[in-house]
Amino acid sequence: MSVGIRKISFIVASPLLSAVLLAGIVAEKRTYREPEDFEPYHARVKEVIEAIPWSIDSWTGQEERQPEAAQKLLKQPVLISRRYIDTSAESISRSERTASLLFVQTKRSNDMVGHYPPNCYRALGNTMKQRIPREWNIDGFAIPGMEYHFERRIDGYVLRKTVYNFLVVPGQGIVRDMDGVKAAAEDYQQRYYGAAQVQVVFDSIGSERLSQQERDDIFATLMRATVPAIKAVLETN
Repeated sequence: MSVGIRKISFIVASPLLSAVLLAGIVAEKRTYREPEDFEPYHARVKEVIEAIPWSIDSWTGQEERQPEAAQKLLKQPVLISRRYIDTSAESISRSERTASLLFVQTKRSNDMVGHYPPNCYRALGNTMKQRIPREWNIDGFAIPGMEYHFERRIDGYVLRKTVYNFLVVPGQGIVRDMDGVKAAAEDYQQRYYGAAQVQVVFDSIGSERLSQQERDDIFATLMRATVPAIKAVLETN
């Protein structure tokens, strides 16, 4: 009799267990969000990024086009690429001071992985001479990042680029390199928030170059106008 009861219990329990498992799978699937569910976030971020001002204190921006190959690699991102010129009387009387600001945001975090100073600048013929971990503080807003130094020789001249760079992972924080972005790309849900990258680039020829203090001051000036866009990328709620 007990054997028969166990057989009946097994027969009844098997479909019941399957039903419970199926219900769990369906419930879990309902928590997954599709790419279109993230569009309101991306629309809001795009608006804030494009609102970065063209005039920042004594600095005036001019559009600086990025290579088509980079835009294709990033799959048509939100892209701000500007060359800012210091128009103050002090700058004009001394020499032209410029800095390029690049703010790029992709809809999928894995689209950002290939766009990274050690990859991009070396692919254009530059040699990386130095990489320095940095920690900037913009009016209490901490920005961990990297400072890269590149060189390239053309017609006997040494062309130098100093790149201040950091990446922004929505809902997680600011990271120095691609490891944080790659981790987000592996998360099925996180990847659709995308990622952002900010670069401030200083060019120089030969011995004419800005001091680190001058670069840091310029970076801080440009970042004060850029922090609202960084915060918009970070805020996923």
